[in-house]
Amino acid sequence: MGDIINIYSDIPVNWSVSKLKYFSSIYTGNSLNDAEKNKFSNDEDGLEGRIYISSKDINVNNNSCNYDTDIIIPYNETKYKLAPLGSSLLCIEGGSAGKKLTFTKQEVCFVNKLACFTGEDSESSKFIYYYLQSDGFKVQFNSSLSGLIGGVSLTNLNDFQVPIPPKQTQIRIAEFLDKKTAEIDTIIQKKESLLLLLEEKKKAIINEAITGKKVWNGNAWTEPVEVKDSGIEWLGEIPEHWELTQLKYLTEKVGSGVTPRGGAEVYTEEGVKFIRSQNVYFDGLRLDDVVFIDEKTHLQMENSKVVFNDVLLNITGGSIGRSCVVEMNEEFNVNQHVCIIRPTDELNSKYLNYFLYSNIGQTQIRLGITGGNREGLNFENLKSFIIPKLNVVEQELIVDTIKSKVLELNSISNKIQAQINKLKEYRQSLISEAVTGKIDI
Repeated sequence: MGDIINIYSDIPVNWSVSKLKYFSSIYTGNSLNDAEKNKFSNDEDGLEGRIYISSKDINVNNNSCNYDTDIIIPYNETKYKLAPLGSSLLCIEGGSAGKKLTFTKQEVCFVNKLACFTGEDSESSKFIYYYLQSDGFKVQFNSSLSGLIGGVSLTNLNDFQVPIPPKQTQIRIAEFLDKKTAEIDTIIQKKESLLLLLEEKKKAIINEAITGKKVWNGNAWTEPVEVKDSGIEWLGEIPEHWELTQLKYLTEKVGSGVTPRGGAEVYTEEGVKFIRSQNVYFDGLRLDDVVFIDEKTHLQMENSKVVFNDVLLNITGGSIGRSCVVEMNEEFNVNQHVCIIRPTDELNSKYLNYFLYSNIGQTQIRLGITGGNREGLNFENLKSFIIPKLNVVEQELIVDTIKSKVLELNSISNKIQAQINKLKEYRQSLISEAVTGKIDI
């Protein structure tokens, strides 16, 4: 950490630089075993105490915290560490390390993956909260990450350097940032609400087309004149000329990959792209963090090769139900969390992807999970999905119409998202400049 001095070399002359341990008390919380979780379950009638916060309760996007948790630590249980009202809780271990942060609105108990930061008084505690969001802190944090799952030790945190302004300046900085970040966050929230509305409109367009609530009459999309009962409660009426079938009758392959022998250790810096669930999105493959396997491993995993026009579907984990069409003309491979669906000539791949995205696709995914295998979708459930069987020409017409309408909405969404990104960059810059004295407050 020899370069850290340079970060704070040009702070105001009446400021100082100190190790964080001299400005803040830092400690982690307590892990709970299964017996403790059951004992302190919020389902127990009349249980009174302090809310227990896990890292999952902190929103990574806006620093908010869920205080309506499943676990309450009774007041008489004194061995569990407390985070006071007005302290900072930061995740210091795992994928959210350095990213999840909140400022407590009440006294809580908390998990050992979170570190609590408190100052000598409320003013310095609030200044610390903003310091933990600054570029200077993040540089130090990221350079100190270590271990298989990625984490920063309390020893390292204590030795981080922090710029310390006079007390009255700390107060002015905290008040300034409270006001300015609230204003920025309000604008961001409104724009994110617009994105949700656009997403809902996109889903409505796809649902109407995929379920036959709107059909092409030769000139425009209208409600079908002749309909019939599908016989399925969650689908309702469908156009008279439509048929329903099971997915297995329109596919050549339904199966997933495997984790190569040796796991992540066999990943290479180049070679054959190895697709994981984090790469699969409805709008296509996202390959920013793609990993590779060598040609020999790829050939050994013959059954999970991916080819052009395959549809990939996440079948386990938090992203279950997310799918995409492979539109790159090169061979890939996939792990066991991603299912390969290879349509026959009777099923358009993009139509299938829209089907999986639609309400009737997502409904069957949810029913497939809760109907038996709670860990994810199994292949038999997936093969039995009910799907409209249309001629290919009509499928292509539906795809083209959805695509044109969705492209318009995506163009608007992309502009709004760019504005949100700019606002977040401005917010970050404002905090970093304020806690290092670059702004005259």
